Amino acid sequence: MDFFSLPQILGYVAYTVSMTAAMQKNDKRLFLLFAVSSLLFSVHHFMLGNISAALSKIVVGTRMYVNIYFKGAMVAFPFAAFAIVSGYCGYKNFYSLLPVAAVLLATFVSAYSGGVKLRACFICCCSLWLVHDIAGRSVGGCIEDVTTLTIYSFVMRRMILDAREKAKADDAAASPAQSDAA
Repeated sequence: MDFFSLPQILGYVAYTVSMTAAMQKNDKRLFLLFAVSSLLFSVHHFMLGNISAALSKIVVGTRMYVNIYFKGAMVAFPFAAFAIVSGYCGYKNFYSLLPVAAVLLATFVSAYSGGVKLRACFICCCSLWLVHDIAGRSVGGCIEDVTTLTIYSFVMRRMILDAREKAKADDAAASPAQSDAA
């Protein structure tokens, strides 16, 4: 495998954009940057001959962009249908179904959720993609998956700690008022 071929280099560029997306606490920025990364990874996978992954990344990128403006069934069901059709068209082997499963999972969670739940889902999706990318010889994809798993874990932790700090501050602010009433 040539680690510095054009498809692999494009994967590294897509990886960089994806890492920038993964570090976002703002869902809109996360969706926009992830959309760009997905489209770059689509070209990368197409060049590697991973058609199911390329089609899945097109679905992901488009859906992520649409999720900036719309949520719910009007987004989830058409994109889920498109993911299933593209998975059928791009089917090669068992591994080619993993991106489709990741897209379906992320489609519904992206449409109906955000914050910590969204990132927890993305951790599951990254795990599916990692197995696929190992089988599909995508160096940039593997690096992205491992790094993204790590980053989403840290960002989730930060978000949970921020929520706890806010809850403590809210409790502390409410406590003096309660002791005045006693």
